[in-house]
Amino acid sequence: MENKIDTKTVLNYSEGKYSWNDYLKVKEWFGNSRDCMKIEGALFEQWKAELGAEHPEHESFHHLFEKVHYQILLDEKRNAKKRNLRVMYRQVAAFLLIPVLAFSALTYFFYNQSQPFAESWAKIDAPLGSRVEFKLPDGSTGWLNSGSTLKYPLIFGSQKKVELTGEGYFDIRHQENSKFTISVPDMDIHVLGTKFNVSAYPDDEFTEVVLEEGKVEVSGKTAIFNSTLFPDKKITYNRTTNSLQKKEVETSLYSGWKEGFLILDNEPIGLAVGKLERWYNAEITIQDEELKKFRFKATFRDEPLEEVIHLLALTTPITYTIEKRDTDKTGVFVRKKVLIRLRK
Repeated sequence: MENKIDTKTVLNYSEGKYSWNDYLKVKEWFGNSRDCMKIEGALFEQWKAELGAEHPEHESFHHLFEKVHYQILLDEKRNAKKRNLRVMYRQVAAFLLIPVLAFSALTYFFYNQSQPFAESWAKIDAPLGSRVEFKLPDGSTGWLNSGSTLKYPLIFGSQKKVELTGEGYFDIRHQENSKFTISVPDMDIHVLGTKFNVSAYPDDEFTEVVLEEGKVEVSGKTAIFNSTLFPDKKITYNRTTNSLQKKEVETSLYSGWKEGFLILDNEPIGLAVGKLERWYNAEITIQDEELKKFRFKATFRDEPLEEVIHLLALTTPITYTIEKRDTDKTGVFVRKKVLIRLRK
């Protein structure tokens, strides 16, 4: 390669500590080089030197390598926004499509200078109205549903722990003598290798875990409980009643969202509205208390909000108004507003 790569500059760039000149250098190294294998090899040697004998498997390094590529993508988008206001709106639209294809477009990396790089954490956000696919440093994969956040260490040790707010589907890679924990506000979920769905939105009154394959153990935080879950079972913790319930379920009803299915399984209107608000990034108001006794059972895939509301109105005595979207004082569109009331 004509220009020698400064691995320290690349590492600093991946941690968000860089100048404009650093950005231009990294962009040239990664964008114009004809031999990416040499880049990756040089960085891997630096990676091993930084972490010593305790460095993880190559997949953790590969995670860092991908992170640099995506950071360049983000910087290019930010720079384009500054150049042209009209281009900015097109970039935002494209940006919101990226989460379904690649998680790193919405990944943020945290670095504390008083700590070694091995203790740095990352955060993935799934904005309202989107779904995000991700891959963790140990090779485990999954999805984040709309309005969810996942935090995880950039380097996993033998005890792996991630923190989830919202809803996520996990396909945890099995590794001998390695325990994996997903932590949500109400409980910890311990796994060895399995597939399962977790829903723990702060605004919902419950946290639920649905197991597809393998076995998980859940232990309470706000309440004292321990329980083992087997395939085709769901465990629900109700924050209001401080109660725990376990039952057999059809797991596809709970994980279909990652395939684009919006499933309402005989749900009260309050819970259904919460799902719709997150799924479509909308603000929905129920104007009649009497409506809260109604339940919805329906499945949609890639339907616009207007069509979903219309179809629900055909099966229940509701009428609705969808307000025209306005822009705020900065020119950004506000959330779509829907008013639902009892049909007289």
